[in-house]
Amino acid sequence: MNTKSRILTTAMAALLATAPIIGATYARAADTTKAATEQTAAKETKAVDAQLNASEDKAIIKTMNEAYKALREIHAARLAIFNGTPEAATNFVNLAQADLQTASEKMKDYEVDKITPTLTDDAYIPFDTSMALSEGFMPTPEKQATLAKANEHLAKGDHKKAVDVLKLANIDVTISGAFIPVKASLSHVADASKLITEKKYYESNLALKAVEDSIVMQSFGIDEVPAQGVAG
Repeated sequence: MNTKSRILTTAMAALLATAPIIGATYARAADTTKAATEQTAAKETKAVDAQLNASEDKAIIKTMNEAYKALREIHAARLAIFNGTPEAATNFVNLAQADLQTASEKMKDYEVDKITPTLTDDAYIPFDTSMALSEGFMPTPEKQATLAKANEHLAKGDHKKAVDVLKLANIDVTISGAFIPVKASLSHVADASKLITEKKYYESNLALKAVEDSIVMQSFGIDEVPAQGVAG
């Protein structure tokens, strides 16, 4: 999904050279131990949409809401299969399939360059981003003040201004992103849907797992952030 949370602010956090400035949110989604109900999932999805849409234009790398939601739904479907609730799994797979179809329709606006793909002839789109201080960062009173100022911008969801503040103070940061191949993911989820109807739950779980396994994590220097909307 997308990361729109605050960064490190304290001097103690600044001492940790690789401490995250913006924390990833996808990992938190993976902490769920029970499949959510449709009502709960719909409520969470609505909240995520409102949060992400508010700050997308100010993001360093725009993340796609539908891709993030699809991964949450895929994870929930796998948990439902594990918990022996195929009806819930079917519902989540259907939601994921719809979100990935929308992602496919919008991928030209979100696809990025500079990705080292594991699959060819596919579009890699970001669903989550994070920012961290570059290795070797040494805190000073001036730099701690800069971090506090950058943090104010991030609290408002304005990542671009935060990065500008850090760059002016010669504070190097690394931008990291999580990307999925849209076409392959849609194909895997379609397979999972068919397999569930055939009551082949083990195989369906593997098809869903293939989506998670296809995630590519990649980092960039602040002056090497990939361009978006690169598809022809």
